[in-house]
Amino acid sequence: MKTSLKTKLLLAFVLVALITGAVLVFVFNRFNQRQFNQFVIDKQREELISVLTNHYQDHQNWDGAQIYFSNISRSQGQGQGFGQGAGPSNQGRGRRQAQVDSNHPKDSQSETGALISRRLFGLAASDATVLISSFDSPNPGKVLNAEALATSTPIIIDEKTVGYLLSPNQFPGYSEVESRFVRSSNIALIIALAGAIVLAGIVAFFIARSITKPIETLSKASQRIAQRELNTKVPDLGRDEIGTLARNFNEMSDHLEESDRLRKQMTADIAHDLRTPLTVINGYVESMRDGDLAVTPERLGLIADETMRLSKMVDDLRLLSVADAGELNLQKQLTDPNEVLEHCGKLFENQAERKSITLKLELLPTAKKVLIDEDRMIQALSNLLNNAIEYSPEGSQVILRLSEETAYMLLEIVDSGPGIDPANLPYIFERFHRADCSRQESHSHSGLGLAIAKAIITAHQGEISAQSTLGQGTRMQIRLAKH
Repeated sequence: MKTSLKTKLLLAFVLVALITGAVLVFVFNRFNQRQFNQFVIDKQREELISVLTNHYQDHQNWDGAQIYFSNISRSQGQGQGFGQGAGPSNQGRGRRQAQVDSNHPKDSQSETGALISRRLFGLAASDATVLISSFDSPNPGKVLNAEALATSTPIIIDEKTVGYLLSPNQFPGYSEVESRFVRSSNIALIIALAGAIVLAGIVAFFIARSITKPIETLSKASQRIAQRELNTKVPDLGRDEIGTLARNFNEMSDHLEESDRLRKQMTADIAHDLRTPLTVINGYVESMRDGDLAVTPERLGLIADETMRLSKMVDDLRLLSVADAGELNLQKQLTDPNEVLEHCGKLFENQAERKSITLKLELLPTAKKVLIDEDRMIQALSNLLNNAIEYSPEGSQVILRLSEETAYMLLEIVDSGPGIDPANLPYIFERFHRADCSRQESHSHSGLGLAIAKAIITAHQGEISAQSTLGQGTRMQIRLAKH
């Protein structure tokens, strides 16, 4: 059976409240009982000390003191105050009450027998002889030891100890009145606990709803994303962790939407760039097959060129896919960057000469070696240099420059071309992106050169960037860590 998060949270809150309440009730009940027991003992001790002191002062002995203990017990059992009917002024009343009780022993015993049998206090004479025993003290006539005397309360008159009030070592049980009080206290605690659980349930319901409602919103949005509704957004869900999750979700949605747009655009661009050479190849082949065109070396050369172009595009796409997967294998070794620039300059000498472009090398003889895959780095630089020569005007200059920064070697390719529009500059390293309309119309480039260069530089943990000014040219910069 599937249980919702809201139900789980609600049950968790209620369970915590129940356990916490039960523990508090238990602790409070134990504490309350101890405090109440101590209150009963202290109250009786105070009353007995008072009436016993008065009795001894009046009689100079302990004869008749039994009545005070009986009256206290009986008055509790009957719900009266402590010591009621005791004391010098009520002596006659106390004795008359004792006589009445003796005339009705069964009724008296039925009402107060339990309380009399658990008499809390006893009385000992000044010589420690027990006169009246409590429920846990020695029988009358026994002499108390020092330990027992230490726990008793001395009765002092005129700085002379005339007796000892024997204190109980434990609480034997409650009277009827005390029992009712304890029961009432326990019932009140249980009612309070039940109320707390109900209140906790109500609070837990609203808290659980406040947590699960935004989660449900995110869940529904995720389902729409899974159904290809990539423009799905969720509202602002606050400043807490869930709100942060919502903002991250919206950012993810934006990235997915942009990635989907780029994927569709890339697919269209690939189809467009493949269609042209395929159309050329197919046209020549069909015409030569049908006899409309003669098979000549020039026409076969055109077919071979377009085939090579297709092959290079496929290789470029494969390289990019491998780089995206983080599986671009590099054969790194310490290499002098001057040698890399010199090699690239030789590769493009003829291309530069055909456009009367001066290819200038500015090397750094003291340059530190860099850890690179030389072939891949030449491939990246070749793509950049090819673009620089391709789009620079005749008679201009292209510079290959090597310089040094604090932690990097800086490789630069500077051309005198038309420059790149600032609006396009952030996107020039994207696949199939061409900086201007004239380049978009050109079929000599696939639109993958700069993307491949960036992938190779990134695989070397390097950085590539571009600076351009319209009408003045473009500066490509590559930073590689020194070793």
